[in-house]
Amino acid sequence: MSRRDPFGNRIDEVMEWDASDEVTDYTIEDGLSAAAMWDLPEAYACIVRSTDKNGKITERAYRSPSAAHKHLLKLMEEEADEVMVLTDETISVPTF
Repeated sequence: MSRRDPFGNRIDEVMEWDASDEVTDYTIEDGLSAAAMWDLPEAYACIVRSTDKNGKITERAYRSPSAAHKHLLKLMEEEADEVMVLTDETISVPTF
């Protein structure tokens, strides 16, 4: 029996939308509202998303802060192109 994906997406819902060529205007308030709705499940400490030099994106969810820290150190050694750390309170892009 497969486990439910805790970070599932809404692609089926999005594919049902009618597309148009009209540009939708978004305000800074819309962006802040979307950011305020960010919710990391309680069991997880953080999510680390990285892009390597070839453009491959890797995303890992960590329950243990120490395991996430070890992974970040590894990314620093490998000199990853871009790293994003998502916690329950922040979304940050550390620089190495």
